[in-house]
Amino acid sequence: MLRVLIILAILASIAAIACGSSDDPDERPTTAVLDNEGLVPIPGNSELVIGPNRFAMALLNEDNSPILDEDVFLRFFFGEELKSEQQAIFIYAIPDANGFYTANVDFDAAGQWTVEVVLTQDGEETLVTFSFPVLEESAFPNVGDAAPASENLTLADEPNIKRLSTDQEPNTVFYETSIAEAVTLGKPAVVIFATPAFCTTRFCGPVLDNVKEIQVDFADQVSFIHIEPFGLDDDGQLLTADGGGPVVAPTTLEWNLQTEPWVYILDADGIISARIEGAASPEELTAAIEAALG
Repeated sequence: MLRVLIILAILASIAAIACGSSDDPDERPTTAVLDNEGLVPIPGNSELVIGPNRFAMALLNEDNSPILDEDVFLRFFFGEELKSEQQAIFIYAIPDANGFYTANVDFDAAGQWTVEVVLTQDGEETLVTFSFPVLEESAFPNVGDAAPASENLTLADEPNIKRLSTDQEPNTVFYETSIAEAVTLGKPAVVIFATPAFCTTRFCGPVLDNVKEIQVDFADQVSFIHIEPFGLDDDGQLLTADGGGPVVAPTTLEWNLQTEPWVYILDADGIISARIEGAASPEELTAAIEAALG
């Protein structure tokens, strides 16, 4: 069964945060607080790998409340060497409720990395550092990979849109093209894996709304495809497996995704040019699509 992003669970129960680091690069990222001064960083990635990554992180204050849309500067270290530094960009996951500080980072080695986070509020700086593993290879389709040519259901296969989407106001354009067809059309494509009705983090609906918002700007240039990560019955309810959990959709299994939501941007040749896990703003999505258009 899909593992969901842990941010909301951590916001509800901060005691669950892991406080130790590991030298094993095959482990998924866990928080390792080294010097917090009242700040607690929460990783927003299920994995980070050698090459280009969209690094994401939430911040909590000493009252376990999210720190939203503040000035945050990031410095990335491998061992004692400063590899890169940049201003973080804040992305709301749920408007006015929580979100992530993000940065586009190119990691050049596998192993344990450290990020130094400098938060500036009212002219005062607070510093926190934490470590995280970078893997040799991704477990999921990654930037530079050919997108799996999945034969996901479309309205031509299944006219009952409730079996294709839990979006309360679905845009039918998102259910007219399969990924297998999209990679043959000679134009970029946006593929979003999200389940608005059953998303534990509640990020799925907002990010799908953001993708729908920008679709009108690229309607003639880009294919847009929404995939529900789980199987749905005729009423839009989750299909249940023999073990009692939800049935994972075949396309989700083909892409080996373990969290939701994900947004993938494919170029005109069907190669993944960007991937975004969790929250994504219209501006961030627009920039990724424009880059794919070249």
